[in-house]
Amino acid sequence: MNTLKGHTYSEYRILLNNWNDTQIAKRWRVAPAKLGYWKAENGIFITHTYVKRLKIYKHIRKLQKLGYSFDQINRLTQLCPSEQRQLLEDYEGVE
Repeated sequence: MNTLKGHTYSEYRILLNNWNDTQIAKRWRVAPAKLGYWKAENGIFITHTYVKRLKIYKHIRKLQKLGYSFDQINRLTQLCPSEQRQLLEDYEGVE
C-alpha cells in the first residue's frame, strides 16, 4: 500500500475515529482531492460515517447483551426506532 506524504493506512484508520476526510487532509496538509485519489488508488472505502455507525452498533449490541429493552436502548443512544433497526440490519453479523 502506498503512503501519502509519509502517512500510512493505519494512521488514517486511527484518525477516522474522530475526524472526517476533509479534516484529515487538512491535518496532513494535502488537498482533499489528493486524499480521495490516494484512497481510491489503494482501495480504501471506509469513511468516518462508517466508523461512527459501527461504534454505535457495537454499543447497541453490548446493551442488548446486558438485557436492556429496545425502548431503553433508543433512549440511551438517542436513535429513533427506524434508525436503530436499520443500523442493526446494516451491521448484522459484525463483531
